[in-house]
Parts: sequence; structure tokens; C-alpha cells
Amino acid sequence: MTILNEAGTPDVLSPLHAVNGLAERLPGVLVVVVGTRAEAHIVQTLPALDLPRSLKSAQVAFVVLDPEDPPQQGRVATRVIEAAAGLRGTGFVLLVVGHSAELLGVDADFEARLVSRRLDLPTGVANPDAPYDVSGTLSTDLEDRALAALVEVCPKRRTSDLLETASAPAQKRSRRFGGFLGGSRDETRPSRTRPVVLLGGLASSGTADELSGELERAGVEAVGRVPATGMRELPALGEETVVAAVDPNLTAALGAAAERGARVVSTLTPIGVDGTARFIHDVAAEAGARANELARARSVWENLERLRNRVRGRRIFFAGDTGLEVPLARFLADAGVVVLEVGAPRLDRRALAEELQALGPDVDVVQSPDWRGQMRRIDAARPDVVVASPGLHVPLVARGHLCRSPQDFLEAGVHGYEGARRILELLVSTFERAEALDSVNL
Repeated sequence: MTILNEAGTPDVLSPLHAVNGLAERLPGVLVVVVGTRAEAHIVQTLPALDLPRSLKSAQVAFVVLDPEDPPQQGRVATRVIEAAAGLRGTGFVLLVVGHSAELLGVDADFEARLVSRRLDLPTGVANPDAPYDVSGTLSTDLEDRALAALVEVCPKRRTSDLLETASAPAQKRSRRFGGFLGGSRDETRPSRTRPVVLLGGLASSGTADELSGELERAGVEAVGRVPATGMRELPALGEETVVAAVDPNLTAALGAAAERGARVVSTLTPIGVDGTARFIHDVAAEAGARANELARARSVWENLERLRNRVRGRRIFFAGDTGLEVPLARFLADAGVVVLEVGAPRLDRRALAEELQALGPDVDVVQSPDWRGQMRRIDAARPDVVVASPGLHVPLVARGHLCRSPQDFLEAGVHGYEGARRILELLVSTFERAEALDSVNL
């Protein structure tokens, strides 16, 4: 594997882009963007960042600052309280306060404490401009910080409420697929296991139920997820709670969970057959259960054979946008697709260590890719399909390339064993439609 850093032009709109889908994934949360008029205009008006119809209500509010008249201390809190007046079902207020607001003198933590005290609601702060340990901006960065704030308001699991965990230690995991799926048959399953909390947004409640069902089949109880369907449904989270992320880029949220004493699982993302099998095995082991996913994984691969035959040998190019490109590429390479390149706006090698190892040495990963270089490489390679964000989609189509948006994959639901089927079905339908159009043109 070759990992390159092209140091391309950063996408300065990505943190604001994330505002649009954030409230949709956080029901019961009032998201308040504090910034300049230009930032509010960007969030509300750019076509690529258009708010869903369900969010053209009070779930997202704006506190617009005037650079020539900086707000006095407490003024932002007053505006937030006014925005929250009359809203029903709000259980949490999230202030999105970036660098421009800070330059104008906004003390986000102070304003949040004031809002919390006056509204008697938990209030958190997320800074979309705060740097990570590695350079680059993902569209999930704001979601990561929002989830970290939600972790902080989850009910705390008291020591007296802890489950008595099994005496058998968690099974030591190996790095290779054959090793981590094989379990000794004479090992006894513990009578009680630690509770598991899933961390990260899933495509739908159906996808969450699928993943929870697979864990339950392995003898583990998923007691909830963050984000939940509502603030009242947030699970208890503390010592002896096992936290498993469904997105490898939630470093801030995982850090917040670890500070509470939770057991954070480091494993593959539950995307694709092998990734889901590894995820279930490792989460179950941390929870105190014994899961052998080898037979299950083999059965799923056999059931996907027809779809694999339709995509085997096809060439795909991931331009990079969501941060899930590495897990997607890992699964598709296992399914027989030729992955030409994987672009990643930011590449945290510590968070993605398991994924990069599983991806193997034959796929090039480009961090912070320069779009001009990507266009040249795509034109030269002529892949069968390019997975590209809206910024590249139109010019690539104009050059005759077949494209899919990464959002298409996310909306289909990429997690779990059924998610593996949906990924392949999406690619198959893409190729079939393109072939049908080619036949019409002939």
C-alpha cells in the first residue's frame, strides 16, 4: 500500500456542510450555529448544502454576529433562549461556535452554561474549526464533536448498577481473519455480559436493529446507541459499558466515552462481510461473550456470490469525502472489485490502523487529495465507476465518467451483513443502468 499526501486545497465548507444532516440524526436537539452572516448564508443557500425539508423548522437556528458590533457577554445565550422559546420536544441544545465567533469574543463555554441554567436543559458546545491531531477536514467532524457532547449528557452508570461480569477474560484477538474468528468450542459462555452501546449515525433505525440483532445472536445485548431516537432514549454509559463505534473517525466521541471509564473497542468498522464479522467477534469478546462468526461469514459470502459475479473485475475509484472510503474499499476489494485509489480528506493512521492493515498493500490511499491530480488520474485510468462528492461529480460526468455519490452508499445503509448486500446491489444497479443507456445510444 502506498499512502500519499497531496496536501490539496482544504474544503473549508465541510464543517458547515455537516450542520445540515446533523439535526436530522439528532432528534430532540436544537442546533444553534453562531457565526457571521456569510456562514449562515452558506449553510442555508448553497444547493449542495440544502437543508432537508424536515430541518427547515426550528431544529436549526442561527445567531448572526456583526463584526462591527461584537456581542456582549451573555448576549448569545439570550438569543439562543429566544430561539428555543415555544419549541416542543427539545431535550438538548448544541452550540456550534467556530473560529470566527471566537475572534469576535464569544466565550462558548460561558454561553452554554448560561443557556443550560436558564432553560434547565443540558447544553453542549461543538467547534467545527478545532484542529485534529492530523490535518484535513471530514464531513463527519462536526458530528464527531456533537456526539462527544451527547456522550457527556448520557446517564452515568453507577458502580452499584454494574453488571457482574464473567470471570473468563475477553478473548485475545489476532489481526488475521482466520485467527480472530476461530474460537475454542470447549470455552464456556459467561452467564452475564457487559452492556454494549453503539456509537455513530446509522442510515436508519432498521440498520441499527440489524446490527443489534447480530450482536444479540452472538450473546451480547446492545442497550442503546448514541445518537438515540430521542434524548430520553440515550443509554447509560460509564464503567463496564462497552462502546463500539460504527464509524472509524469518531475520535472525539470515543475519547469522551473513555474518559467516563467505558471500554472502547478498537476493531474494524462493521462494513462488509469480514468487517462485520470482526466487529461482532471483538465487541462480543470485550463484553464477555464468545462469538464464532466464521460460519456466519462464510454463509453470507456464499449468498452474495451472484452479486459478486456481476462486480468482479470492475474498477472503482474513490475520490474521498465521507471518511468511510477505506472500509468500503476494503470490502469491495474482498468482493473482487479492483480498487484503483482511495482518497481521504484526513487519514488518522491510529484510528484506521486496523482498516489499513485489512485493506492490504495493493491499494493506494491518497490523503488530502488535490482535485486536479485526481481528475488527471481518473482520466488516465478510465475506471468503471467513480465515487465522488458533488464538487467533482458534474465535471467528471461531463468528461464521460460513470459516477455515484458517496451519499448514495450512506443512504442505502452500508453497515452489517445486510449492508454488504446493499453495497453490491447499488453497484450492480449502477452498471446495469449504464449498460442499458449504452444500448439505447447504439
